[in-house]
Amino acid sequence: MIPKEITAFYNRYKQRLYNIALRITGDSFDAEEIVQDTVIKYLRTNPVKLSEEQTGAWLSKACVRASIDMMRLRRGLKLKLEKFIEEDSEEDCSMQWDSFLQDREPDGTVALIRQKLSQMPDGYRTVLSLILFEGYDYAEVSQILGVEESTVRSQYLRGKRKLLSMIENKN
Repeated sequence: MIPKEITAFYNRYKQRLYNIALRITGDSFDAEEIVQDTVIKYLRTNPVKLSEEQTGAWLSKACVRASIDMMRLRRGLKLKLEKFIEEDSEEDCSMQWDSFLQDREPDGTVALIRQKLSQMPDGYRTVLSLILFEGYDYAEVSQILGVEESTVRSQYLRGKRKLLSMIENKN
């Protein structure tokens, strides 16, 4: 039987971790496995009680890394990211993105973005999720994924452009 404290701990963080893992992997089964592995890893490796904020941060970061590791193992993410380097203008894409966001209702926009994001290729989805939803910057995403910052930047720009196209064309 699982102690009540562990069940309560798991229930407190499971949805947040599941959402992170699902956005990155795009697979509900992988996301559930990652949540369980992340919680178990935390319980095994953190004998000192952390504050609520520190615990949430630790779990989120571990979940992001576990999700990316899963992607690397199952789909060869690093190879896919490195082949998509491009020299497009960041300003042009940013202006399109800002224009799109201004024309939409906030609640509907987030739902629409998440829906279309789930349909995108792994590389784009991972980079966009880490930057747009998790709040990482280019340098942090570069470190997490183990690729050049320029690769992250180009994936982000291409991903935003593709996401805009999918939303506007209702693909």
